[in-house]
Amino acid sequence: MKINSPNKAKIIVELNHDDMVELDITYENMDYSNIETRRVIWTILDRARTELKRDIDPSGKLTIETIPLDKGGCVIFFTINDIPESIKRDVFRREEVYEFDSLDNVIDLFSSLKDNILLGDLYSDNKGKFRLITPFNEKLITKIRFREYSHPCREGKLAAEITKEHWHLKSSNFGIVTAEK
Repeated sequence: MKINSPNKAKIIVELNHDDMVELDITYENMDYSNIETRRVIWTILDRARTELKRDIDPSGKLTIETIPLDKGGCVIFFTINDIPESIKRDVFRREEVYEFDSLDNVIDLFSSLKDNILLGDLYSDNKGKFRLITPFNEKLITKIRFREYSHPCREGKLAAEITKEHWHLKSSNFGIVTAEK
């Protein structure tokens, strides 16, 4: 049995004829609805866990693809489909991009906001200008404050992606907590 993992989301297991005999399975009999096939898959994943020295949850979301090999073996591709929440991107989230002439204007904006729930990603052009990508906010007072200290670039994914590509990230989840007096 050869076990390879080109990345954290993919495990490739090559079984030769002897491995198939040892596991008491054939390519033709592999069917995940069969309890014996599931036993074999769990056994293979257990060996992969030991060899790769990392946790593999066979009860998680997993895509399994099998390709037959000559002489009675097969290759099994396991793709782990559980994506951590920190990596997931919400493609429907509306974003707004605001440009500031200085870091002082960014700080002044956050100091003027009474609610401290506004966070965003702060970017710089390394020439003194800053852009803040923030989730869409319907509050009129927030929009007025933003226009007082910055220029709206545009709303939407395109404006945010252009900023992410051409500007330099300075702070993720940027926000300034202000104490009410």
